[in-house]
Amino acid sequence: MAHTCLRHGTRRIHLEVTRACIAASRIAWGSSRHALPHISSTCSSRRTYSRTAAAISGDCTLAASEPLVILGIESSCDDTAAAVVTSDGRVLGEAIATQADLHAPWGGVVPNLAQQAHRDAIDRIVASALAQAQLQPSALHAIAVTVGPGLSLCLDVGVRKAHDLSRAHSLPLLHIHHMEAHALVARMAAGGAEALPFPFLCLLVSGGHNLLVLVRGVGSYMQLGTTLDDALGELLPVGGRCGFP
Repeated sequence: MAHTCLRHGTRRIHLEVTRACIAASRIAWGSSRHALPHISSTCSSRRTYSRTAAAISGDCTLAASEPLVILGIESSCDDTAAAVVTSDGRVLGEAIATQADLHAPWGGVVPNLAQQAHRDAIDRIVASALAQAQLQPSALHAIAVTVGPGLSLCLDVGVRKAHDLSRAHSLPLLHIHHMEAHALVARMAAGGAEALPFPFLCLLVSGGHNLLVLVRGVGSYMQLGTTLDDALGELLPVGGRCGFP
């Protein structure tokens, strides 16, 4: 896989993407072409050098009448989630296990408790999503899994499950950058590529990240700004403990 580095302040986030990831995100960029070999791009806080456009022009194409079916797995923080999604934007099955009650007494997420809860739930959640979709793993085109950013102990559970399924059923494994997924899913929620064309301005507000990003295309981003210290999401537990609504 091709390694991409996103600079976020003093942190370096390593991102692995493939041209199959472009295929899985057809709804996000509005093309019927699906390329499978590797791509790479490098995104800095102010400018982006991307070879994504060149990567899209591959030899492998898939007719619009044959959408890809992807199993997505997410375990980056305190929820265990899985969904079976098609490349034309349909959710065939989904399941989630929340840990809100587990962490409530502590006023925030306790990583080792979260990891064990993910381990207890991951097999059931994946099986439930597949059952709703009425599919066996062998019917999937690929497995996608969040590899970061997130809590490393929690991410490990989802990644191990995804690797196990990938090996057992000889399926491509897509390593997904958490913030990139947040940015691109906006197009799916808006109704597709025509409803929200590239480029668009995206404000990402999550537990550990606040980013203002210009989304030029899949794999092409310009970070325009971020918080000076902590993200807004990190303040919510503190505000809750202080009695703020």
